Amino acid sequence: MIYRRRVQFYETDAQGVMHHSNYFRLFEEARGELLRSLGIPYSKLREEGYEVVLLEAECRFKKPIFYDEEVCVEIKLDSMDRYFFSFSYRLFVEDSLRAEGRTKHCFVKGSRLTSIPKKVRELFDV
Repeated sequence: MIYRRRVQFYETDAQGVMHHSNYFRLFEEARGELLRSLGIPYSKLREEGYEVVLLEAECRFKKPIFYDEEVCVEIKLDSMDRYFFSFSYRLFVEDSLRAEGRTKHCFVKGSRLTSIPKKVRELFDV
């Protein structure tokens, strides 16, 4: 899936470069849109008592992203087993790769690690 959006002024530093913390926000926005597009938005999962917990996050910065550039976030499921799943991300401005990243997650229900719900596994064909 590709998630697109323009960099806002408040997300940049004095030189107009997107602050490094905002790359992780783009990852989160892309994840939310991916789940929403599959019919399982975070809000629905939370209504069912699940929380999606972030366990790891990494980003490799290749080139800066600037104010008002349209960023395309390519997100894909990298792995999923009974308890854990990971996404990879590639951030582009036009055809220029600007960053790559990865996040690892799990599901928690009632403050306890729980297996990934069957409906989620089925939506990802795992």
